Amino acid sequence: MAETIAALLELWSIDQKRRHLAEVRTQAQARLVKAEAAWKAATAAAGKISEELQRLDALMRQYQADLERCERTISELSGKKQHARSNREYMEIHNAIEMARAEKAKRAMSVKELGERRHALAAKLADAESKASAAQASYEAERAAAAAVLEPSPEERDLHAQAEAIKTRIDPEFLAVYERLVKNGHRSPLLPVDPKTRTTPFGVLLSHHQLEQLRQGKLVIDRTTNAILYLPT
Repeated sequence: MAETIAALLELWSIDQKRRHLAEVRTQAQARLVKAEAAWKAATAAAGKISEELQRLDALMRQYQADLERCERTISELSGKKQHARSNREYMEIHNAIEMARAEKAKRAMSVKELGERRHALAAKLADAESKASAAQASYEAERAAAAAVLEPSPEERDLHAQAEAIKTRIDPEFLAVYERLVKNGHRSPLLPVDPKTRTTPFGVLLSHHQLEQLRQGKLVIDRTTNAILYLPT
């Protein structure tokens, strides 16, 4: 059974390398997902600002049209004012001109305020678009990096072949427990036992009977970690 333990230790060494390479791929995929989310969020943020800017532009065009209408009204009424046939008609035209002037002043103030808002919003949009562009570049870089490790490398395929060859040297009972531990992400599926102190690296004390079972090459599981126990050679 010493051969089984030796083979299991070899297998564990290889599986650790395989796990590391798999983690590199998983981490690359995770970074890609994160970069894509950041890009989409930045693009959406820039889109919202752009929509707000478009609404502002539409409002400014409306107010500008109101200004032009007021100016035409003032011009037309000023011409009529000179030809008023009565004081009443004169005052009616005069009051209409004053109302048009008041509306014009109000609209002119609104256009000025909107212009200031538009200037700030345009700067905000430029910043948002710059961030979206940077986020896209980051996403593209992560996509290229992920593509490079998307499939198992020649090294991984070689390690897989080595692992399969080693498994043929392992007692099926031991191998079944080992593979279950590895599948569940166990960090130390094999634990050595000090034959003098009868303890594991975690301080668990084995009975004399358990120690004798190990010497006989039987499968003994650590009650604390569920790892396979073995006596170092």
